[in-house]
Amino acid sequence: MTDEPARALRYLSGSTVRPTILERLVGGTAQPAELVSVADVSRTTVHRTLSELVKRDWVRRVDGGYEATAIGELALQTYERAQNRLQTLERLEPFCAHAEDTAAELDLEWLCGARLATPTETNPQYPLEWYSDRLAALEPAGKRTRLRVATPVLTRQLLAVHEPIADAGTPTEFVVGEAALQAVAKQSPDQLHASLECDAFELYVASESPSLGMTLGEERTLLRAYDNSHLVAVLESANGRLREWTADRYSRLRDGARQVTGETLRSLS
Repeated sequence: MTDEPARALRYLSGSTVRPTILERLVGGTAQPAELVSVADVSRTTVHRTLSELVKRDWVRRVDGGYEATAIGELALQTYERAQNRLQTLERLEPFCAHAEDTAAELDLEWLCGARLATPTETNPQYPLEWYSDRLAALEPAGKRTRLRVATPVLTRQLLAVHEPIADAGTPTEFVVGEAALQAVAKQSPDQLHASLECDAFELYVASESPSLGMTLGEERTLLRAYDNSHLVAVLESANGRLREWTADRYSRLRDGARQVTGETLRSLS
């Protein structure tokens, strides 16, 4: 097995001039004089870079200057994808750092366009507030959706932000673990009973606790990360692959889960 792909990425990452010149040549034939202007470097640097790219078979000399080869175009695409993945990882680090059990299963390409909310110095509750606002986006205009929610932590605040949606008739399904159910039944019994009285709200307890918060609409996905039961990051995405992954994890939790009723709560008290 060769490490040429790794060397190629290191080569392009070693100087901004290299991907800049290669990108220009992917766009069409160019003379060295134009590349001097595009890369904002000396003619000597341009010629040295062109020689290196030609040696790699990423660029060839043609009438009118230089152009990128098919291999060169693929090399640039690979480099750009790697850069995008690293930038996405850095941007979403607050979420990934607190979703370690599942973050490795996520393809960063699914998250490139994701939006993120984290606590601020002046508003530590911002993730929950933003989550509440984004719930409306899960329901396309004029279309009644179904919300499926799994959460490792169930609080009265999370129930409260879903209450008006369920009261309006949107079918809302929650799946939690045993520990989360027992905790909310002890800490916020009135809020929990009020939620269960809503016809559109259903609560299920699974044998396995969800490793992160998941909310599925018809088109969008919201993921929540917790740290010691505190909500620290909310991620929203319309990526279809991420939604498929989330729906699969949700289904595995939901299968075999038992529905929570008033009688269930009385048995916990």
